[in-house]
Amino acid sequence: MTTPILLTDAQIQSYLINGYLTLQTTHDPAFHQQLHQQIETLYATTGNPSNDILPKVPELYQVLQDPAVHGALHSLLGPDYIVHPHRHCHQNSSGSAGQGMHQDSYENDQNVRHHRTRWAMAFYYPHDVTLDNGPSAILPATQYYTSAEQAHQREEIALCGKAGTVTIVHYDLWHRAMPNPSDRDRFMVKFLFTRMSEPQSPTWDHRDDAWTAEGNDPPALLCRRAWDWMRGAETTTAPSDTPTAELAQALQTAAEAERLHAAYALAARGEEAVPVLLEALRREATERLESNLAASQTNPSQLEAVFALSAVGRPCVPHMVDLLADEDWSLRAAAAAVLADLGAIASDTVPQLTRVLNDESEWVRRNAIEALGNIGPAADEAVPALTQRLQDDESWIRHNAAMALAKIGPAAAEAVPALKKKIEEDDYVGANAAMALERINT
Repeated sequence: MTTPILLTDAQIQSYLINGYLTLQTTHDPAFHQQLHQQIETLYATTGNPSNDILPKVPELYQVLQDPAVHGALHSLLGPDYIVHPHRHCHQNSSGSAGQGMHQDSYENDQNVRHHRTRWAMAFYYPHDVTLDNGPSAILPATQYYTSAEQAHQREEIALCGKAGTVTIVHYDLWHRAMPNPSDRDRFMVKFLFTRMSEPQSPTWDHRDDAWTAEGNDPPALLCRRAWDWMRGAETTTAPSDTPTAELAQALQTAAEAERLHAAYALAARGEEAVPVLLEALRREATERLESNLAASQTNPSQLEAVFALSAVGRPCVPHMVDLLADEDWSLRAAAAAVLADLGAIASDTVPQLTRVLNDESEWVRRNAIEALGNIGPAADEAVPALTQRLQDDESWIRHNAAMALAKIGPAAAEAVPALKKKIEEDDYVGANAAMALERINT
């Protein structure tokens, strides 16, 4: 692996606000031309290779290992990030009408769209891409919004660039393929990446702790919280003068940006805000349950109160432990989602999270598995229960269990026999099982 060119403080802060970063790889034009020809030939002879694009065109690994690309991913996701088993070469055919703006799914999973940088995507162009042949486009600064109405308040930016251009985007950024009126197809290879351990300190070229970026869309408090989390630091933002009751009311507003601002403003009050946020969590979990379950790619715990409680941090943990035993499964699932976002901070909840791995609700099981994975090696006592979840009826729970065991790493050694049996399973269960075995060093 090449020595990474790490991002600067300014680049990290820009990414947290705008949700993307465009880089130019160091390979010469002939290298990208060769990749372009290989991809065109592959499509012409065997069609879209889907997840097999890397083994079919192994030179793509050199793009991922480029100092600028590797350095950016190292900076954003930590030095032990992994290339997710899902990857896809997108062919935007000549004459296509393009796509509508969307957020990507989590590949056979319905993850909560957390605000913290645990996932990223990269878009690679193997040839020059101009506005007239259907580039990818983004709505900048929309990665924290699930509402299309909110996202479309931003102006579209076309990601044009020369061969070798790589744009790294927050996983939840709204994007699309633009229309291609030209007489040639446009190719873009998309890769996914996942953080495998929680940040303890900055993993970029960090020089200054201060948040210096300006702007309030997305909410500045949200971005500053994400910045401090990536630094492994506590946030000490002074509470606003807005009365707590007024912020609590704003959590019920129709505008998503206003709800998020209120959520993080309440979180800045720390333990004082917990009763208000618990009340909001119960209300949101009930009021939004039906619509969240009806929406595709949506976890029922996609709630502003979940974000706010995780931003509060340690003071909310005992309350989440209580909710893990609530008779309402949606509240148990929400509590597990908060603990998942807290990660290592919730390490003393491993016994309670382990118990709910047998919950009757698949959503509780799924969110608890994610929490244990984010806690990491400190969740080693949950390995037997996570191993049992490799046999879950739901494939998306099985592949989350394999991912959690991968994050626990060598401390999950007793899961090796069960993981070996899963390597040949279709979809992402087998791929994540193989990854877990590699990280356990077998």
